[in-house]
Amino acid sequence: MKIKINQTGDPIKIGIEGNLESTTLKPFNDKVASIPSFDKDVEIDLALVDYIDSSGIRTLLTLKKKLQEINKNLTIVNCSENVKRILQLSSLQGIL
Repeated sequence: MKIKINQTGDPIKIGIEGNLESTTLKPFNDKVASIPSFDKDVEIDLALVDYIDSSGIRTLLTLKKKLQEINKNLTIVNCSENVKRILQLSSLQGIL
């Protein structure tokens, strides 16, 4: 998995390449934890994510909740067709 974080603009932009699943969440969580403070909204680009499992979805929901608690937003952009279908089947496309 490759993770790119751009903190210079608003929102903070996170690009992910690879699968977002239980076996790859540690690098994602470590990178997100390395962001010094969430003083901006966050945008996650999932264009290059082929698959997301329930633990990946839970991680995104947890980040969304954390941001909401400090009045910031999480936006998911450019979902691949596979990820879009998984979110639709999970009835989460409107939440994320």
